[in-house]
Amino acid sequence: MNDTIVSTAPRSLWLKFILPSLLGAIVFLFPVPNGESFTIPFGILIDWVNENLSTLVSGLLIAVTVLSAALTIAFSTFRLDVGSAFIKKVFRVSPTWLILRVLGAVFCVLYFTGIGPEFITSGATGGTVVGFLMKNLLALFFFAALALPLLTDYGFMEFVGSFLSRAFKRLFRLPGRSAIDGLASWLGAAPVGVMLTVQQYDMGVYSRRQAATVATTFSIVSVPFCYVIAKVVGLQDVFFSYYGSVMLIGFVCALILPRIPPLTWIPDSYAPGVTPHEDDVLKPGETAMQAGTRMALARASEAPGFAGFLSKGLHNLIGIWFGLVPATLAIAMMSLIVAEYTPLFTWLSTPFVPILEWAGVADAQAAAPGMIIGFADMYLPALIGADIPSQETRFLIAILSVSQLIYMSEVGALLLRANLGLHLGHLVMIFVIRTIIATPLAILLAKLVF
Repeated sequence: MNDTIVSTAPRSLWLKFILPSLLGAIVFLFPVPNGESFTIPFGILIDWVNENLSTLVSGLLIAVTVLSAALTIAFSTFRLDVGSAFIKKVFRVSPTWLILRVLGAVFCVLYFTGIGPEFITSGATGGTVVGFLMKNLLALFFFAALALPLLTDYGFMEFVGSFLSRAFKRLFRLPGRSAIDGLASWLGAAPVGVMLTVQQYDMGVYSRRQAATVATTFSIVSVPFCYVIAKVVGLQDVFFSYYGSVMLIGFVCALILPRIPPLTWIPDSYAPGVTPHEDDVLKPGETAMQAGTRMALARASEAPGFAGFLSKGLHNLIGIWFGLVPATLAIAMMSLIVAEYTPLFTWLSTPFVPILEWAGVADAQAAAPGMIIGFADMYLPALIGADIPSQETRFLIAILSVSQLIYMSEVGALLLRANLGLHLGHLVMIFVIRTIIATPLAILLAKLVF
């Protein structure tokens, strides 16, 4: 759309931008009283579902995992050729993802029927992952899939991103448009931000170094996911202090990481065959307000109506429920089984114990495995730290589980498949560096909050 969109936009277009964006901001960002503390309306919805519809959610979880495994076998192994391109994309996957989905279904059925071995049905493993975490995630994904487009599809990201564009250029050595990608991760989900960044690289909007920097620095876990992490460790009453701490640490990491290896090793080359784009967030003589309004209205003009909104939400829900939930369940279960029934993570985390003790962290022995297990999946540190008595230590673990950012179950796998010049060694380095930066800050913030 041209530059006259603001002056010529009809009232209906303004309403299409303002109303969904305002509703989305209220659902995900607006603080509401919750006893002696505050929460967000999104969290209240999740809590209500899990408290009042627990049996229904359990049945849904079994149905989702079993159906996902059966359809993935049919489409991926027997090459079933029916349904839309979207359905084929969800269920036609690599052997690794096929195995994870089948394992997710097996773990789920064995836990709920109680016929599985003790290491699957125990409260420390199956009870934590299947009986608590995945039931919370099922409700979270339902509301997130339907409501997140309010923030991502109707101009809210573009409007807010315009005010951040200059800061991204000066502070993070990135194009102004990367502010919008960062918001896509913050408000949507980290994998969404990574996929958007890869698309922008393929179109010539980012160089390889810029894309790698955005994907590994700003693909932070979204607000609703952070609420689940806070709930897992029993800190939902201090959710805003927790999320503020995550944002502060993310900001510090974003200042440092683009200026040091391995990101400085990535060349500033563009995708083959593309013409580099100019950064057009702020045009000459344009204020941030003008640019934000222009881009927001342009985005709203392309956004779907109510039927399209529901259709997209349903597609999101199917992709996440049947594609992500079973694999996440499998990875979390296997990791917790290893953590509970073998000394592996205790051995690997031994060097962190004296460091945490020196820093005055209570229950350092129990907290140390949370320093490294997050590389597998972001939920695992919170799961293994949920029973730690010290609130300060649980706060520390919850912050690290999000701030480390690189986890192989989603973001790491996406980055390795993308052609951004990142390999496994780079991801390990970034994970370690983020942990080194985040840990002392998280310890200090935990002591301030508690």
